[in-house]
Amino acid sequence: MILRNLKFALNSAWQSFWRNLAVSLAAVLSITLILILAGINLLVGHALSQVLDGFRAKVSEISVNVSDDTPLASVYDFKDQLAADPRVVSVRFVTKDEALTQFKSDPQNLILAQQIEGNPLDAKLDVQVRNLNDVAAVDSMARQWSGVDPTDPTNYQGDFVNRMLQLSQWLELAGVGLLVVLLIVSVVIVMNTIRTAVYHRRKEIEVMKLVGATEWFVRGPFVIEGVMTGLIAAAIALALLAVGYEPVVSRFKSDIGFIPLSYDPAFISSLARDLLLAGAMLGALGSYIGVRRYVRI
Repeated sequence: MILRNLKFALNSAWQSFWRNLAVSLAAVLSITLILILAGINLLVGHALSQVLDGFRAKVSEISVNVSDDTPLASVYDFKDQLAADPRVVSVRFVTKDEALTQFKSDPQNLILAQQIEGNPLDAKLDVQVRNLNDVAAVDSMARQWSGVDPTDPTNYQGDFVNRMLQLSQWLELAGVGLLVVLLIVSVVIVMNTIRTAVYHRRKEIEVMKLVGATEWFVRGPFVIEGVMTGLIAAAIALALLAVGYEPVVSRFKSDIGFIPLSYDPAFISSLARDLLLAGAMLGALGSYIGVRRYVRI
């Protein structure tokens, strides 16, 4: 009985989709455009997350400059103290010679490195902090250490870190808000499409109810039709986004090379899952809402 009812629902949904092809294609096109916008929103959010992660990695590492007259024993004691702190991931001691070598190896310092006489750089402790929120606390701890260089204690940039945290929060809120708006619009489109299909089949539904068909027996084909509409739209949107993703990233990198943006093929599978699931759920929800009033009449 269950299999027979399911087969009937699938056949009815497929027939209804082709019978109202113009309306169905309009719904598919509308939902496709909306899912493309949603997919672009996800891709942009992922790209910004990549960029922010790159900046987070940089600002989560602070350098504690060591005064020249600080004994090595004091340096290693403070290094062990930092390493034991749960907020710290790793600590590495860089000698004056190593610091000078790092400075000269940076292409941005090429001209300045040629003018340096001797070694004016401090030895330092490179500290990798676990969370961006803890960088300020670790910086405060380093500045209170007796062996720190009083003229240039650390390279901590408090304002930049705070702006990074605020930017991350605003981007997350904006992305969620846009997705909610797009989802609501998609549900309304599917709902109106299914209502149109129901209106064309109102006499058939009336006969089915008169002979004792249950609400779900009548409603099932329309819900399945909505799922079909959503899945077709999601597949088209996914194909277009997958084709355009890599060329857009490559063009962006060639035009704005200083932003650490890269093509992530693994994200396509995640995007496919999200879009197909969203399309199916939107189709089912829109159909359920759209057909409810007509079935109960």
